[in-house]
Amino acid sequence: MKAVIKKTIILSIVIFIAYNVLLLLKHPVTGPGQHQWQKNRILIEDYVDYHEGVPVVIVGTSLSARLYPSLLPSGYFNLALAGESIFDGLEIVKKSTKKPEYILVETNIFYKKPDKDLSEGVFNPMMLWIRKYIPSFREENQPANLLPPLIAKAGKGEAVNTNSADTAILNTLLKQKVADYQQVPDSVTMTENLKLLKDYIRDFQAKGIKVVLYEIPVNCKLYQTPRYLVPKQKLTAAFPDRYFQWLSMPDCSAYQYGDGEHLALESSVKFVDWFVKALHQSGVKP
Repeated sequence: MKAVIKKTIILSIVIFIAYNVLLLLKHPVTGPGQHQWQKNRILIEDYVDYHEGVPVVIVGTSLSARLYPSLLPSGYFNLALAGESIFDGLEIVKKSTKKPEYILVETNIFYKKPDKDLSEGVFNPMMLWIRKYIPSFREENQPANLLPPLIAKAGKGEAVNTNSADTAILNTLLKQKVADYQQVPDSVTMTENLKLLKDYIRDFQAKGIKVVLYEIPVNCKLYQTPRYLVPKQKLTAAFPDRYFQWLSMPDCSAYQYGDGEHLALESSVKFVDWFVKALHQSGVKP
C-alpha cells in the first residue's frame, strides 16, 4: 500500500513539473475562463502580473466589459469586471505598484457595492513570485481553460452569431429591463459610494493620475426611468463638470443592445471607435 502511495506521489510531482515546463516553453493559448468569477480573476492577474503601468486603464462593470481588448488600441487595458462594481477595479489599480496616466471610470452603476474578497491573495508577495515562476498557479492556466482553444483549432467548435437574436426575445428583455429600472437604488448606498468614488479620485489625482468619468450608452427608453434619473442627478451634483473631467455623452440611438443595457457585438465595435476618438479629442492620448 505504501509503495502505491509513493508511486502516486512521484507520478503527481512528475506530471506537475512537466505541465509547468510545457506552460513556460510553449505558452499555449488559453480560454477566457470557465465561469464569471474565474474570468474576473484571470483579468485581475493579467493586469497585476503583466500590464501594470499601461497608460490608460478602463474601470467599470459588465457594461464596459463589452469594450473588448481586441477593439481597443495599444496603450489601453480594460479592467471592467463583469458582475462587480467599479470600486473593485479602482482598488486593483490603487494597490498596483505602477500607476497609469489615465483612469477611465464608468459611472452607469456606481451604486453597486464592492466585493472585498475578489482580489484576495493577488498582491501577496509569495503568490506574485509563484505565479511568475510556476505558471500553473495562474487561473488562466487551469487545464480546463486550455481545452476551448484546442477544440476551436481542431474545427470542432461552431461559430455562433450573437447578433441574430429574435426580435421578440429582445423586446421582451427590454420590457423587463424597463420594469427593473422603475426601482431606485438604495439612497444610503448611493451616498456612501459617491463619497468613496470621490476619495479614490482625490487619491489618484494626488499621485498625478488623470481621471475621466464616462457613461456607457444604454437603450434610450432607460434614460427616462427612476433608476437612471435619480442616480444621475446625485452623480452630477457630486461631480460637476467644472471640477471633474467628463467624456461627452454618446448617442443612445446609434447603438443596438442585447438586453437594453449591454451593447450588442457590432455596436461594441462602433462604440469603441467613437469612444477612443472622443477621448483623443478630450486630451487622452496614450
